[in-house]
Amino acid sequence: MARLNYNPYQDFISGLILSSLIKEDKWPLIPKREEVNVIGPWHYSGEPDGYNIVADSALKNFKGRADMIVSDLDGPIEKIIENENAIKVIHAHGDNIDKMIEFVPLIKGIVLGTTQSIPFGPVKNIGGFTDGDRAIIMGKIMGAKIVKVYGFNWDDPVDEPREIKRRKMSIGKEIIEKLTNIKIVYVNEE
Repeated sequence: MARLNYNPYQDFISGLILSSLIKEDKWPLIPKREEVNVIGPWHYSGEPDGYNIVADSALKNFKGRADMIVSDLDGPIEKIIENENAIKVIHAHGDNIDKMIEFVPLIKGIVLGTTQSIPFGPVKNIGGFTDGDRAIIMGKIMGAKIVKVYGFNWDDPVDEPREIKRRKMSIGKEIIEKLTNIKIVYVNEE
């Protein structure tokens, strides 16, 4: 999860560290999809058909298949490590350096790196501010024309501290609203 107290030097260093941990550029291996599902943490318990991109905080409750996990390593690390089949998109920022050093070497399969700073090596700056909006952006990068969003409530986040998370979600929502050539459909569980 991106921070509100941005430190460009720390973020640049974290991107370099993530690049050294990933080593190999596996971005060309991401699949192309016309439609994807993005799973968030808010009151969604089903498993939609199709390709599932899961924001890491949703891993606490989502029991379905994750084809891709987008994480800044603030979510349940063990579920990220255990899922060898999902593509993992790990985000580097200044205050998750210790977690990256400890956990990225344990993650199996395809690992992609992102930063909100200057891209370096296999680490890309794809935009985004939270795991949720980065997950939607990953759908766009995959070529999706339709992104179905499950379990997201931009105005009422589940993570703590809620007021800070609400401000972050507001920024993420603003970013998503500016995406072009993509239809975003919000699916609410009844």
